[in-house]
Amino acid sequence: MTSATPGASSREREGLGTLALAAGLLAVGTCWLGWPGIVLGLVALVVGFVGARRAFHDPHRNGAAALGGFVLGLAGVVIGAWLVVPGLLGIGTFGEGLTLDECMAQAQGQQEERMCASQHLDEYRARYGDPGGSGG
Repeated sequence: MTSATPGASSREREGLGTLALAAGLLAVGTCWLGWPGIVLGLVALVVGFVGARRAFHDPHRNGAAALGGFVLGLAGVVIGAWLVVPGLLGIGTFGEGLTLDECMAQAQGQQEERMCASQHLDEYRARYGDPGGSGG
């Protein structure tokens, strides 16, 4: 037997795939911003997984949009994380290609000053001494 409300089931069949695809497209479009790409990518991953799983078990559903949303969401999460994680761990590329003076002039806080010092460690030690040594 078929469903009693074919209009509702048809709309339900399209809903998860469309939502996953829209969230995946937004995730890929905003992944260069970092967090928005990660959040939208996670939404696309969850909704895409659920939609693709339902389509796998129901031959009347088409899971292409859900699977596409899942893949785009995964790309958004990976690219967004690639941009966000170095900042969270403090291993960014602030000051690369600059001299110690230029890097310190652009630093806006102790974290960026430490990044300058670690990137220009030999020059920093020659000017200011060994920061880890016992000053005498």
